[in-house]
Amino acid sequence: MKSKKPYLIFTFFILLLLLKNNHSIAQQLNYTLSKDFLWGIDNYYNNKEEKFQTFVKPYRFEVIKQIKDSTSTFPRLLAGTKAEERDKKAKSQIEVYPLINASAGYQTSPKGRFTNDLAIGANLLGFIGNKFAFNFKALGGKIVANSFVDSIIQETNVNPGIGYIYRSNNDSSNQQYAYQYFSGYLSYSPNKIFNFQVGQDKHFWGDGYRSLFLSDNAAPYPYLKITTNVWKLTYVNLFTIMKDATHPSGMKKDWLNKYATLHYLGWNATKRISIGLFESVVWQGSDSTRHRGYDVNYLNPILFFRPTEYSLGSSDNAFVGFNFKIKLFKKQQLYGQILLDEFLLKEVVANDGWWANKQAFQIGFKSFDMFKITHFNFQTEFNYVRPYTYAHGSVQQNYGHMNQPLAHPLGANFWESISFLNYRHKRIFIEAKVQYAKYGADSAGTDYGKNIFMSYTNRPNDYGNYTTQGFQTNLITASLRGAYILDTRMNLKIELGAAYRIEERAYSKTQIPYFFIGIKTDLSNTYSDF
Repeated sequence: MKSKKPYLIFTFFILLLLLKNNHSIAQQLNYTLSKDFLWGIDNYYNNKEEKFQTFVKPYRFEVIKQIKDSTSTFPRLLAGTKAEERDKKAKSQIEVYPLINASAGYQTSPKGRFTNDLAIGANLLGFIGNKFAFNFKALGGKIVANSFVDSIIQETNVNPGIGYIYRSNNDSSNQQYAYQYFSGYLSYSPNKIFNFQVGQDKHFWGDGYRSLFLSDNAAPYPYLKITTNVWKLTYVNLFTIMKDATHPSGMKKDWLNKYATLHYLGWNATKRISIGLFESVVWQGSDSTRHRGYDVNYLNPILFFRPTEYSLGSSDNAFVGFNFKIKLFKKQQLYGQILLDEFLLKEVVANDGWWANKQAFQIGFKSFDMFKITHFNFQTEFNYVRPYTYAHGSVQQNYGHMNQPLAHPLGANFWESISFLNYRHKRIFIEAKVQYAKYGADSAGTDYGKNIFMSYTNRPNDYGNYTTQGFQTNLITASLRGAYILDTRMNLKIELGAAYRIEERAYSKTQIPYFFIGIKTDLSNTYSDF
């Protein structure tokens, strides 16, 4: 217990500092990816008279400041005060404030287990005028996770959504891990058309809870992002450097570089309908014959990847996709995504389970302010991903980073239904979630298509493949949690709740009831429902 006292004292101290801190808002800073904070914003921009496209996240504060309805976002500590007015007039500013995570939990079965996550860090941000801003975060801590998350850490050497873990030499039970988290970026907008960002962080492309294109499931990665807004169009170029960490040793020295370029073009077709096109390509940085690095052919911001891939004679991992959002009424929306990894019409029509029929789709529905109750929201979503989607013959070219998928955390070979009810009153946020998924698990040495970090050359059959093939598994998760937002600028909140996870196969069933409480800074969304 003595070793934990410095964390608790520091937590109390920095909380006092935090509540006294003055905050301004720089237009070019990114808003949080945490979904708790986005409901009111997406509600506001669901109005058919609003032209902003909500597909590409994180949003910038430039977008948030345009919202005329003050109830769309959580109230700020300094709202309406003289201190806030002084901050608004500032032409440049630098802020430093602490980051904390002090949470604890208890898993009641299959074996009683106490958990904790204690971390401290700092956030440096600032701006110069309305065109340039920067933000850098660093956090370090130790974690004892519940048995499911612990199994993921043991298998991948990664704390989900955070990054590489360091095993404690003093922990005989091998249940405590240390971790570090780094993210940051520079953001510059020379005019209203362009925004340039360079840094290391996460991104999310989609209108749903999940994304089949690009999600914030994996750890932060280096990137260059160019966003262009013209007329009714939004065009995004994302150039990234990622890590393949599949080497059996799990050691940093054995990680390999991989690269990805992603494009997205969104169009407001009508006041109610937005559609978009997505494409990406992933390639390995080197192989046994050459060092390739970042291929300059994929730096062209306007070309299509498939023609380039064919002209290079390469077998890089390329994807294309289509998305839509329909503002059905003022308070409802329908959204979806279709992703094609491989598509051969003859084989699709034949319907004989060709292994390379690698496609995925999503359909979802949101309703805001249900029954005319302000901030009472509902969402339901269905995701379907065929076997071997996102995988590649060369493991280094799969659609993943740091042993985690870049899209859906379940990987492939599954279907999923997930629904939410949530309510916000001032700084209080309450949410209930239920998920039901079915997937086909892989066995040792046999790849049925779920694990995107296996080479699809290990597949047992070329034909007769179907979604959920393999060891069929039912996954049910349910959770209820409440949060009180202390500070919206650093996303600091007190949170408590309960979760229940059931994973069932033909001859086994694992149940994990879990309770948790804590005070933490939401650096990003982290997922354990997979």
